[in-house]
Amino acid sequence: MSIAVEIAIEDLAGLEVAATAGADRVELCIELARGGITPPPELVEECTRRASVLVAARDAKPHFDVHVLIRSRAERGDFLDHPEEFLYSPDEVQLMARHARDSVSAGAAGVVIGALAESGELDVPAIETIRDGALTAGSVALRGITLTAHRAVDALPGRAQREHAVRTLLGLGFHRVLSSGGADHALDGAEDLAAMVDAAEGILDICAGGGVRPAHLVDLARRSGVSDVHLSARRRSGAQVEAGAPDTRTDPAIVAAAVDAAGGL
Repeated sequence: MSIAVEIAIEDLAGLEVAATAGADRVELCIELARGGITPPPELVEECTRRASVLVAARDAKPHFDVHVLIRSRAERGDFLDHPEEFLYSPDEVQLMARHARDSVSAGAAGVVIGALAESGELDVPAIETIRDGALTAGSVALRGITLTAHRAVDALPGRAQREHAVRTLLGLGFHRVLSSGGADHALDGAEDLAAMVDAAEGILDICAGGGVRPAHLVDLARRSGVSDVHLSARRRSGAQVEAGAPDTRTDPAIVAAAVDAAGGL
């Protein structure tokens, strides 16, 4: 069983920590404490260039790359019972399509996107518009783009809706879905995640994210069957920082512990 480790980061130092500790990829955003919003293209370009240097120097895994969260606003971190966090106006959808295009043009290997409709389902037209912004930029750059659906799926009403969302995203050409199984913590949503894995039929990856800790990883993977895990690996507020440690909230020890746990599966 092979488990990929994705680390959510906010800065260049966080990318370096994740890469050198053995993570498979990073999800880049800003305002992570509020759930994350799209980073500026200048930061995307800086991070993708540094990732390439680390890979070339063999200081990162050969496939290590940068995926960018595309989200125009994050008004609250506890969005599970607040699907309105992912209901977007036409102007917001167009803005995120531009963000997706700009992020790919700046070197992102993939984008992490999503939108909900008032009906309690995925907003397929909005998702297609944002997706196409990324794919157009990828076409110009003559390279493929990885499409990940973000945790908007966790604000759907229940397991059946999340399973249906996975099947819909398969048809939209997505490669991965990030989810906690609708729970505050992915370990508590393991059964729902397992249902999503079944719905994906081995074609689309389910990435477990939401309160994931290295100590949870083995149990989470075995109970859910997910192929990927996502964690922020943030240093606890007020925790002692070692002399010479990178100036970032991304904790090298937490990343390394997650990578070790994944490698033991």
